[in-house]
Amino acid sequence: AARRVGPQLAPEIAEAVADLRWANALVLVYPTWWMNVPAALKGYFDRTFLPHVAFRLPSETSEGGNVTNTGLVPLLTNIERIGVVTTYGASELVVTVAGDNGRGMISRAIRPLFAPDCALKWHGLYSMNEVSEQQLKDFLRQIEDDYRHF
Repeated sequence: AARRVGPQLAPEIAEAVADLRWANALVLVYPTWWMNVPAALKGYFDRTFLPHVAFRLPSETSEGGNVTNTGLVPLLTNIERIGVVTTYGASELVVTVAGDNGRGMISRAIRPLFAPDCALKWHGLYSMNEVSEQQLKDFLRQIEDDYRHF
């Protein structure tokens, strides 16, 4: 059970935490805005990925193997896969040069809170305002194929 310091979790947050503890995979579908996740998704992370829920600080007696490169001990190790489906208004080159902050946050800050070998599958539709109908159909077909047995 999570040890909670401070006020009790709001009911909707407690429900989201219970879902995270139950799940073995997390799939995020969102539009990338300004090279990052939308504010609502960032708010979800801020409100649910809490100390003693998603992670804890290492103690002096912690085994070194439990501490991730973030310096935290992960507590959502039941999650073994993350899938991301996102759209970008910019090209893949522009997104890469700009740093793709959403991908960085999910891969370097969120994923380490999960199972040590948690796999990350990323699907980005780049230059979404310029893709043809066929390119969009191909992208959606790829998503359907990849997530059929996710």
